[in-house]
Amino acid sequence: MKPTLSALSILALAALGACTESFDLTLSYQTRATPERALTIDNVQGGVRLVRGAPGTPIAGTVKIHAAGFDEKSDARLAAQEVEIAESLQGDELVLVVQIPAQHRNKTFAVTFDLSVPDNLVTSVVTDNGRVSVNGLMVAEIDTTNAEIDLAFTAAPPGATTLIRTNDGRVVAESHEGPLDVATSNAPVELFSIAGNTRVSTTQGAIVARILPPRAGEVFLATTNAPIDLGLPRDFGARLLAVTSNPGAVFIEDLIFTPTGSFPNQAEGILGDGAGRVDVRTIAADISLHR
Repeated sequence: MKPTLSALSILALAALGACTESFDLTLSYQTRATPERALTIDNVQGGVRLVRGAPGTPIAGTVKIHAAGFDEKSDARLAAQEVEIAESLQGDELVLVVQIPAQHRNKTFAVTFDLSVPDNLVTSVVTDNGRVSVNGLMVAEIDTTNAEIDLAFTAAPPGATTLIRTNDGRVVAESHEGPLDVATSNAPVELFSIAGNTRVSTTQGAIVARILPPRAGEVFLATTNAPIDLGLPRDFGARLLAVTSNPGAVFIEDLIFTPTGSFPNQAEGILGDGAGRVDVRTIAADISLHR
């Protein structure tokens, strides 16, 4: 016999009500070891916030574990309690890896770190769908998805470049020392007081950058369908190529600029002594270069 309409409705409601329970567990956390050089966090999903601590202090703070998609809240609570943070001291680097219980990998988990880190350590973060914020630390790499990245008073490791990777997420950096390489998509990038060579790539998002490159330094900025606003020191020297397309235009103000050619929607020439390189590109939007 076929189920009646009312029976079908009951089955549908039961299906909607299944696997909807979640639980949030917040723990005080401190690593067992304090490395000499570097800290890497390898997260499955969730945000990471790292703030500056004094040298020699523990890596400590809170960890929040979100478990969802369970039939019963008690099951979600037990699953959250079973999430582990595996510590591995690899020479002078400490690696933290989030491990989800094997029997619950079809469920939804998000782990959020909020930690104080000694400022002599080089930090790296890999996660998914989580905002990453770093304040006052050296940064080697940040890689997330669908989320914002914020840097403040950071620095690249000696002899290296800070790599920033996300998509569909805004990137903001303020007061960064050393080379910086940023890639995102469908989102704006805002950089202020970046003292180093700078490379930025995005799409469908404006780029605002205030760069203090070294002598003979390089700046590469690229987006699509959005404006670029670049501020440079007046005495910075570089070969300049700035390219856009209709209805966009290129504006250069209060910089020492000698054009070497005249082209529609494009500026090409020499800034100052021409020692470095500036390459700025967008589509169908304005480019503004100024002091």
